[in-house]
Amino acid sequence: MLVTSTIAGASPARGHAVKFSAEAAFRGARQLSYSVGVIVPAVWAFAAVLAPWQPAKVPPPTPWAKAGARGWAACEELGRDAIALRGGVAPRGDPGTDDASAWTERADRCPHVPDVLVLAAQLELVSAGDLGFLTGPSPELGTVFADHEKRIRKALRMLRKALAECARRREAPPRETRFLVAYALVSLGQARAARIALARAIAADEVELWRAHRMGAVIAMLDGDLDTAMALSYRASIDASVDDRLITRFIRVLVLDRAGAIAAARAELLELRTDAGHTVARRATESLLPVHERLYLRALDAQVADDPSGALMLWDAYLSRPEPAAPERKLAERHRSELVRRPAPVR
Repeated sequence: MLVTSTIAGASPARGHAVKFSAEAAFRGARQLSYSVGVIVPAVWAFAAVLAPWQPAKVPPPTPWAKAGARGWAACEELGRDAIALRGGVAPRGDPGTDDASAWTERADRCPHVPDVLVLAAQLELVSAGDLGFLTGPSPELGTVFADHEKRIRKALRMLRKALAECARRREAPPRETRFLVAYALVSLGQARAARIALARAIAADEVELWRAHRMGAVIAMLDGDLDTAMALSYRASIDASVDDRLITRFIRVLVLDRAGAIAAARAELLELRTDAGHTVARRATESLLPVHERLYLRALDAQVADDPSGALMLWDAYLSRPEPAAPERKLAERHRSELVRRPAPVR
């Protein structure tokens, strides 16, 4: 198809008519498009090579990242694992249940998952301040005290963070969270704060009454209220389950000894030592006590076991600490004096 056009101002007679076809126009447009599509990007690429290279800027953090969010699906999975591991059971004094440091690291990665926080705190509570085979005064003793306080305070922060997160979600906290707060405060020797925390746990119906009585006996003993400690330890020993009766009896031994019923305390300890779960139960009892009270309990146990040298070293370790009050220190000195051999009388 041919199209004839006359250029304005020109005369067809003089040969200024321009003839072109539609096919020719299409070919020209295609060549122009090819030039733009190939040459222009090449020019930009060449310019980019000549320009100095700079890394791309890091995008600003999202609101979720600012709030401390991590891989939410992974954290939720850890929360389900924590529920399965806890099984609704509070500390029993065996840190071998799982690795405390591993769950503490997971709690740092997932600070908004209450079940992870509570399990990490529980494992810290039962493993912090473990005396191991420590039998007397040594440079390691100060390290044990410092490490115990550091780890218990960390566990307390995790428990309070779990309570705050549950309050933000308007959900009930994991089972026994408030009870574990009281547990941590008892282990730190903060009797009055522990009494308030235990009352909150009882009001929330988080724990069996006999376990509350058992912890209340320790709180009363630490606070010097021996009449209340005797009454609560007796109630706990009557109502305790079979699995927890040994722990309850160890606490009753401490209360009896502190109240001056030394012969009754020793008779109870002698009977306890015949049980196969004696050592495990003592460790479970120790996990609730401040470290200096753990030394006291071990010294009593060694003395009843007819291990005078071990008992002497443990009493010396207890008396070397600043934590014992004057009445407890005097009682420990009395126990220690019974182990010192008196010279034979001169005839």
